[in-house]
Amino acid sequence: MKYKNHLRTLLSTVLVFSLFSCDLDMDPENVYVDEKVYRTQKTAEAALTGSYVRLNVFLSGAPQDQNNYSNMGYALMLADLTTDNLKVRPSSTTLVAVETSQYTANEHGQLLYYVWQWGYNVIDYANNVIHGVEAYGQYKDEVKRQHIAEAKFIRAYAYFYMLCLFGDQALLGNDAGDGLVMRLEPYKGYDPNNHQPRVSNAECWKQIITDLQEAIVDLPQSVPSPSARVRANKSVAQGLLSRVYLYKGTFTNNMGELQLAEKYAAEVLNSGAYGFSNSPNEYTDNLFPSNEFSQSTGYPNPTAYSSELMFFEPSRIYTANYPNGMRYYQKRLFYVPRTAVENYAPNDVRRSQLIVTGSTSDNPNDLTTRKYCGGMYDDVIYMRLAEMKLTYAETLVRTTNSVSRQAIDQLNDIHQRAFPDGMKPQRFTVSDFLDTQSLLKAILLERRHELAYEGHYRWDLMRTNNLLKDKTLSAVTPNRWNLPVPDYELRITKGLIRQNAGYIK
Repeated sequence: MKYKNHLRTLLSTVLVFSLFSCDLDMDPENVYVDEKVYRTQKTAEAALTGSYVRLNVFLSGAPQDQNNYSNMGYALMLADLTTDNLKVRPSSTTLVAVETSQYTANEHGQLLYYVWQWGYNVIDYANNVIHGVEAYGQYKDEVKRQHIAEAKFIRAYAYFYMLCLFGDQALLGNDAGDGLVMRLEPYKGYDPNNHQPRVSNAECWKQIITDLQEAIVDLPQSVPSPSARVRANKSVAQGLLSRVYLYKGTFTNNMGELQLAEKYAAEVLNSGAYGFSNSPNEYTDNLFPSNEFSQSTGYPNPTAYSSELMFFEPSRIYTANYPNGMRYYQKRLFYVPRTAVENYAPNDVRRSQLIVTGSTSDNPNDLTTRKYCGGMYDDVIYMRLAEMKLTYAETLVRTTNSVSRQAIDQLNDIHQRAFPDGMKPQRFTVSDFLDTQSLLKAILLERRHELAYEGHYRWDLMRTNNLLKDKTLSAVTPNRWNLPVPDYELRITKGLIRQNAGYIK
């Protein structure tokens, strides 16, 4: 299968949603059980596309004009919500609880329930593709293996993000803690007599890693044009595996896992498949070109994309409407606090160009991020080369236990780009850092600045035991840094699924 067809393939999304979508209570067994869906490459690919869409719905909300899914997509946002990067309006009572980790029945029945259900919706769809293609596929073996590999990547991504959200101190080295309910078979419909308990965090990590390792083998090496990077290839899976090992290995300083995070980040960087521009114009010209805050109610039609993009959710594909639901960054529910702006250096273009006023009619004096403040629809970046460079830098410091010159070079690439010509600060040198801890703090601060609102910051704080001393997270006890399991899951399983330790009354 050639990636030149990827955007065209995604146009089948509307058909997939029309035929197979309803609401969360509908048993997914009716979605892809018919062997006809998986018999041919064309129909199997449409099913796979539906799985990608479900991943987008879970992470960032998509598509907004299909089946009222616009209120989904909070998972990615939750990586900034309990931090100094993003503040909830007092009127948003359901979400104030997330910021303070003081949950009521309302949040359990709404936000937490939907995040949990939509995570498993992604997993169930991926399972259907994996098993359906294996059982019924009657097309080229190479293409079948790729489809299965993509579905395993999707399943791994969903389980990974769910583990960050709900795993009982999973990012704090608690491998024995309760993780997630592990579903690897197609969903057969609700059965009150067949509930599963949560497996350990360690078992969850193992399955996520296994899925990604197996996916890497059969994913294509080829890299599509930047505008078509909406599906996984080998580098994207390697990038996610690097992120997984980084998140898992940091808190316990597990050298083996950190070395693997370094290895996979290096493989992406050394592949030569992605470009890194040193121009500060990259932020506004290519990375976020469709997210202009002056946008009207029309759909954006971006024409320029950064070569550093690895994997993203598009807001529009050719002439077909494919919006996502990131419009909650329009300041109706949340806003970017002034303290987040002041955290950037005065001449840093990210301070003035990526954090902006946005809408002048909607809380006109408050700020939002240009990444998601389009009139209605925005691209959402899931992975890009800047993350890999910063991961490589951090893991080099950790694995060598030294103020690594090579790590500083990666840090300089990101930091220097953010300043206009003639205003660039002095490059960091080894002498600027007294010890490894000070260099790690500089790298983590750069991650905060560079990757803000892309689904990283909260997890960075958790895995490093709040090394940057984020005030919002500091007000929450570590055993509540993860979310509680929604009460509904506890009730219907009659206690088989246990609540996270920090929330047991």
